[in-house]
Amino acid sequence: MQNIYKIKRAFLIPFSVTIVLLSLLFGLSLITGQTWEKIILAVLCVSILAICVEAARREIIVNEEGLKIKKFFWVKNFTWPEITHLAVVVMRNKAYFLLTTTKGFYIFSNLLENHAALVRFLLDKLGQEKVEVEVTNYLEHPIERRSLIVMSWVAVIVISIIIILKLVIACLNIA
Repeated sequence: MQNIYKIKRAFLIPFSVTIVLLSLLFGLSLITGQTWEKIILAVLCVSILAICVEAARREIIVNEEGLKIKKFFWVKNFTWPEITHLAVVVMRNKAYFLLTTTKGFYIFSNLLENHAALVRFLLDKLGQEKVEVEVTNYLEHPIERRSLIVMSWVAVIVISIIIILKLVIACLNIA
């Protein structure tokens, strides 16, 4: 049995749409924009594209032998005995889980799909002695992180409005 946990699609979809809209806005700025606008939009497009690719490729894979953390440029494998501690820090609607191993420490958040099942699986595999009490308490009332998803959709709306305004102004200047 192998379970794969990825960043929520509810976040990746609006984030990807944001990249497409920013690229469209950048294309429009190449035609009608000023130099500073082109530079800022180019930097934003490249930065957000890199973040999106990294987020889309991020995975935590668990099975009976251990845990694998995949990011864009690297993969880390751990057997269950190599994992020494699991802790959680909760800040309002954000939860960050600290996984300490013999090879270092790794952080994941509640932005993962079905993160509570992942934490429950880790708790079962690691046992109570390696897991802080706060993690067990968290599992009684897990927190869903919706604020980033909402902010991503707000970004989509704002960028769409900017594109529409830019097109309207360009059409008025032509007429």
